[in-house]
Amino acid sequence: MSVDLTQNYFNVFGLPVQYEIDRDALDSRFRELQALVHPDKFVNGTDEERRIAIQSTGFLNEAYDTLKTPRLRARYLLSLKGVAFSEENDTTNDIDYLMQQMEIRESIEDAENAEDPFAELDQLRTIIKSRQQDVENDFRRSYEADDLEQARQAVLKLRFCERIFSEIRRIEERLDDF
Repeated sequence: MSVDLTQNYFNVFGLPVQYEIDRDALDSRFRELQALVHPDKFVNGTDEERRIAIQSTGFLNEAYDTLKTPRLRARYLLSLKGVAFSEENDTTNDIDYLMQQMEIRESIEDAENAEDPFAELDQLRTIIKSRQQDVENDFRRSYEADDLEQARQAVLKLRFCERIFSEIRRIEERLDDF
Protein backbone atom coordinates (compact mmCIF):
# COMPACT_ATOMS: atom_id res chain seq x y z
CA MET A 1 0.00 0.00 0.00
CA SER A 2 1.17 3.53 -0.74
CA VAL A 3 -0.13 6.99 0.02
CA ASP A 4 -1.39 9.21 -2.80
CA LEU A 5 1.30 11.89 -2.70
CA THR A 6 -0.85 14.23 -4.81
CA GLN A 7 -3.60 14.62 -2.20
CA ASN A 8 -3.71 17.64 0.05
CA TYR A 9 -2.79 16.90 3.65
CA PHE A 10 -6.34 17.20 4.95
CA ASN A 11 -7.65 14.63 2.48
CA VAL A 12 -4.86 12.21 3.37
CA PHE A 13 -6.17 12.10 6.93
CA GLY A 14 -9.86 12.36 6.03
CA LEU A 15 -10.24 15.79 7.63
CA PRO A 16 -12.20 18.79 6.37
CA VAL A 17 -10.07 21.55 4.82
CA GLN A 18 -10.34 24.08 7.64
CA TYR A 19 -8.27 25.54 10.44
CA GLU A 20 -10.04 23.69 13.25
CA ILE A 21 -9.06 20.05 13.30
CA ASP A 22 -9.95 17.06 15.40
CA ARG A 23 -6.53 16.34 16.85
CA ASP A 24 -7.55 12.89 18.10
CA ALA A 25 -8.78 11.94 14.62
CA LEU A 26 -5.54 13.26 13.09
CA ASP A 27 -3.39 11.30 15.54
CA SER A 28 -5.41 8.12 15.11
CA ARG A 29 -5.42 8.24 11.31
CA PHE A 30 -1.69 9.03 11.27
CA ARG A 31 -0.94 5.92 13.34
CA GLU A 32 -3.16 3.79 11.07
CA LEU A 33 -1.48 5.03 7.89
CA GLN A 34 2.01 4.75 9.37
CA ALA A 35 1.32 1.14 10.30
CA LEU A 36 0.33 0.41 6.69
CA VAL A 37 3.29 2.02 4.93
CA HIS A 38 6.15 1.95 7.43
CA PRO A 39 9.38 0.87 5.72
CA ASP A 40 9.93 -1.89 8.29
CA LYS A 41 6.96 -3.72 6.76
CA PHE A 42 8.80 -3.85 3.43
CA VAL A 43 12.26 -4.99 4.53
CA ASN A 44 11.89 -8.11 2.39
CA GLY A 45 10.02 -6.32 -0.40
CA THR A 46 11.31 -5.20 -3.76
CA ASP A 47 13.44 -2.10 -4.16
CA GLU A 48 10.39 -0.30 -5.54
CA GLU A 49 8.21 -1.31 -2.57
CA ARG A 50 10.87 -0.08 -0.13
CA ARG A 51 11.26 3.20 -2.06
CA ILE A 52 7.50 3.78 -2.11
CA ALA A 53 7.29 3.00 1.63
CA ILE A 54 10.02 5.55 2.38
CA GLN A 55 8.36 8.19 0.19
CA SER A 56 4.95 7.51 1.71
CA THR A 57 6.32 7.66 5.25
CA GLY A 58 8.12 10.93 4.56
CA PHE A 59 4.97 12.42 3.05
CA LEU A 60 2.84 11.28 6.00
CA ASN A 61 5.32 12.69 8.53
CA GLU A 62 5.39 16.05 6.75
CA ALA A 63 1.61 16.15 6.43
CA TYR A 64 1.12 15.20 10.09
CA ASP A 65 3.66 17.74 11.37
CA THR A 66 2.04 20.43 9.25
CA LEU A 67 -1.50 19.76 10.40
CA LYS A 68 -0.70 19.32 14.09
CA THR A 69 1.15 22.66 14.32
CA PRO A 70 -1.21 25.67 14.31
CA ARG A 71 1.09 28.03 12.38
CA LEU A 72 2.05 25.43 9.81
CA ARG A 73 -1.57 24.36 9.38
CA ALA A 74 -2.62 27.99 8.84
CA ARG A 75 0.22 28.53 6.41
CA TYR A 76 -0.70 25.36 4.53
CA LEU A 77 -4.33 26.46 4.24
CA LEU A 78 -3.15 29.73 2.71
CA SER A 79 -0.79 27.90 0.35
CA LEU A 80 -3.80 25.92 -0.93
CA LYS A 81 -5.27 29.30 -1.90
CA GLY A 82 -2.06 30.39 -3.63
CA VAL A 83 -0.60 32.59 -0.86
CA ALA A 84 3.21 32.42 -0.85
CA PHE A 85 5.61 32.92 2.04
CA SER A 86 9.31 33.65 2.30
CA GLU A 87 10.70 32.49 5.64
CA GLU A 88 13.75 34.74 5.36
CA ASN A 89 12.05 37.94 4.26
CA ASP A 90 8.49 37.92 5.57
CA THR A 91 7.59 39.70 8.77
CA THR A 92 4.40 41.25 10.03
CA ASN A 93 3.80 44.90 9.26
CA ASP A 94 1.92 45.43 12.54
CA ILE A 95 4.22 47.84 14.39
CA ASP A 96 2.27 47.56 17.67
CA TYR A 97 2.63 43.79 17.62
CA LEU A 98 6.35 44.05 16.93
CA MET A 99 6.75 46.46 19.86
CA GLN A 100 4.90 44.00 22.12
CA GLN A 101 7.30 41.28 21.02
CA MET A 102 10.29 43.45 21.88
CA GLU A 103 8.83 44.13 25.32
CA ILE A 104 8.23 40.42 25.91
CA ARG A 105 11.80 39.61 24.88
CA GLU A 106 13.10 42.20 27.37
CA SER A 107 10.89 40.66 30.05
CA ILE A 108 12.30 37.22 29.24
CA GLU A 109 15.84 38.53 29.64
CA ASP A 110 14.87 40.16 32.97
CA ALA A 111 13.17 36.96 34.16
CA GLU A 112 16.42 35.07 33.87
CA ASN A 113 17.84 37.18 36.71
CA ALA A 114 14.67 37.29 38.82
CA GLU A 115 14.47 35.81 42.30
CA ASP A 116 12.22 33.03 40.92
CA PRO A 117 13.01 32.91 37.21
CA PHE A 118 10.81 29.85 36.58
CA ALA A 119 7.74 31.61 38.00
CA GLU A 120 8.50 34.68 35.87
CA LEU A 121 8.94 32.56 32.76
CA ASP A 122 5.69 30.68 33.48
CA GLN A 123 3.88 34.00 33.75
CA LEU A 124 5.35 35.13 30.42
CA ARG A 125 4.39 31.81 28.83
CA THR A 126 0.80 32.37 29.96
CA ILE A 127 0.80 35.85 28.40
CA ILE A 128 2.18 34.55 25.10
CA LYS A 129 -0.29 31.65 25.06
CA SER A 130 -3.14 34.14 25.41
CA ARG A 131 -1.72 36.30 22.62
CA GLN A 132 -1.28 33.21 20.45
CA GLN A 133 -4.96 32.36 20.97
CA ASP A 134 -5.91 35.89 19.91
CA VAL A 135 -3.79 35.61 16.76
CA GLU A 136 -5.25 32.19 15.95
CA ASN A 137 -8.74 33.68 16.30
CA ASP A 138 -7.69 36.54 13.99
CA PHE A 139 -6.48 33.97 11.48
CA ARG A 140 -9.76 32.03 11.64
CA ARG A 141 -11.88 35.14 11.11
CA SER A 142 -9.70 36.45 8.29
CA TYR A 143 -9.45 33.09 6.55
CA GLU A 144 -13.19 32.47 6.76
CA ALA A 145 -13.84 35.98 5.40
CA ASP A 146 -11.37 35.24 2.59
CA ASP A 147 -9.19 38.17 3.72
CA LEU A 148 -6.03 36.33 2.76
CA GLU A 149 -3.59 39.17 3.45
CA GLN A 150 -4.90 39.60 6.98
CA ALA A 151 -4.75 35.82 7.45
CA ARG A 152 -1.16 35.87 6.15
CA GLN A 153 -0.26 38.54 8.69
CA ALA A 154 -1.68 36.32 11.44
CA VAL A 155 0.55 33.44 10.30
CA LEU A 156 3.57 35.73 10.50
CA LYS A 157 2.58 36.72 14.04
CA LEU A 158 2.26 33.06 15.03
CA ARG A 159 5.90 32.60 14.06
CA PHE A 160 6.86 35.21 16.67
CA CYS A 161 4.90 33.27 19.31
CA GLU A 162 6.74 30.06 18.41
CA ARG A 163 10.08 31.82 18.69
CA ILE A 164 9.27 33.24 22.11
CA PHE A 165 8.14 29.84 23.40
CA SER A 166 11.46 28.43 22.14
CA GLU A 167 13.37 31.21 23.86
CA ILE A 168 11.62 30.51 27.15
CA ARG A 169 12.38 26.76 26.85
CA ARG A 170 16.06 27.49 26.12
CA ILE A 171 16.37 29.71 29.17
CA GLU A 172 14.63 27.13 31.36
CA GLU A 173 16.97 24.41 30.14
CA ARG A 174 19.98 26.62 30.80
CA LEU A 175 18.69 27.41 34.31
CA ASP A 176 18.07 23.69 34.94
CA ASP A 177 21.73 23.01 34.17
CA PHE A 178 22.87 25.21 37.05
